[in-house]
Amino acid sequence: MSFVGLYTGLTGVRAAQVGIDITGNNVANAATPGYTRQRVELAARPSYQAPGAMIGTGVDISTIGRLRDGFLDARFRSSSADHAAASVRSDLLARLEHLTGEPEQGISVRLGRLWEAAESWANNPADAATRRQVLSELSSVSDTIRSTAAAWDALAADTGARRDTQVTMANDTLASLADLDRRIADMNPTRIGPELLDQRDLLLDEVARLTGADVKIDENNRALVTLPGADGQPVDLLRAGERQRLAVDPAGGGIHVAALDATAVDPATGPSVAVGGEVGGLHQVLVTDLPRWRAELDAFARTLADAVNTVNAQGAIGNGAGGSQPGGALLTFDAADPAGSLRLADGVDVASLAASALPTGAGGSHDPSLPPAPHDGRNARAFADLRTTKIGDGGAADPAGASLENRFADLVVGLAGDVRSARATADSARAVSVGAELARMQEHGVSLDEEMVGLVRYQRSLEAASRVMTTVDEALNVLVNRTGIVGR
Repeated sequence: MSFVGLYTGLTGVRAAQVGIDITGNNVANAATPGYTRQRVELAARPSYQAPGAMIGTGVDISTIGRLRDGFLDARFRSSSADHAAASVRSDLLARLEHLTGEPEQGISVRLGRLWEAAESWANNPADAATRRQVLSELSSVSDTIRSTAAAWDALAADTGARRDTQVTMANDTLASLADLDRRIADMNPTRIGPELLDQRDLLLDEVARLTGADVKIDENNRALVTLPGADGQPVDLLRAGERQRLAVDPAGGGIHVAALDATAVDPATGPSVAVGGEVGGLHQVLVTDLPRWRAELDAFARTLADAVNTVNAQGAIGNGAGGSQPGGALLTFDAADPAGSLRLADGVDVASLAASALPTGAGGSHDPSLPPAPHDGRNARAFADLRTTKIGDGGAADPAGASLENRFADLVVGLAGDVRSARATADSARAVSVGAELARMQEHGVSLDEEMVGLVRYQRSLEAASRVMTTVDEALNVLVNRTGIVGR
């Protein structure tokens, strides 16, 4: 028995105390976002040669480690970026569909009322009330198409502003990450607190979620953030403390990597990158989905106007001099924005509706001196048949075309299909992301049950080590103070 035993017990007490402190810190941070649980790693101290055997000298604390798994980090960040992009696209397409008002209050309802009014007009072409009803419903259809286009344009503007805000947020997060990474690099490695590493990992998570970038810690313990370029090669956003920024090219509409001091995006010097995550989802909807469906609505508005005007031009209206003339255009639009500008043409009234066919003379051609037949509803019937008549893109009848009803149904069904597909993708991405997050939390997060077991274990270890010290002290007391006095 020697004083070595006291020191051996002391090392056990110290190790147990540190274990309790670390476990207590884990419990205190169980709900802290981004916190990585820590573990005390112990190592046996070197033994010494005693008569007849090697005897250990206690325990050392080799390190206090963070239970961090790089593979789980990469899996979670990739899946969270995919989920963010899919979720944003699903939400925006659902809003786009909602803005159509289908099937209760949208364009299809107005078109249905127009065809019903046209049927009444075809059955009674001289009735002024049915003519007014047709004109009213035609105006209602154009108003609804125009308001739908305006709502979609507002959604596009809101999406663009949101994308720009998220780009700014990504750049700010990148700046915070670069600053923290620089602080960590400048510190003595033995003095870097785990909380700083947790904060850096949290910022890496956020950058990945916003941009879908490949983020990781390189071999020099520096943060590395890259995005795939247009040529497939990675483009650095952050490497060894050197930071770039994301910028939206206002002319081309793409997203580029630009220098921090660049005042404008120059595609020649700022490489275009494929951005994912939330920014990428917003960008895809803005440059792909919204323009595509807006073009579909424009095409329908243009075809509707052309078809209505073509049919009306094939009928006869009074020319004011007792004769007749072909009907004029009922609808007008700006070729640059058909759906957003569709409206009744100036001066259109009930007299502009051509119900009868053009009166013909002896040669079979239109005779302007003849008035429209008051009870001839052949052209009004052709107007009502626009509901099902196959029409080409120019508005004329075309067996290879599609009816106005089918054209709009295709638009609505196609949009609904896109919404369903986007929602299914978002649900799938969410399931993968949640699974990846749970797997990471099981490794990185704090399990209170496990920490309770750890506390009990360290408590027992502390009690046992203390008992060792007490036992050695008592033995030494006997050896020092009682040896040689037995029997007195």
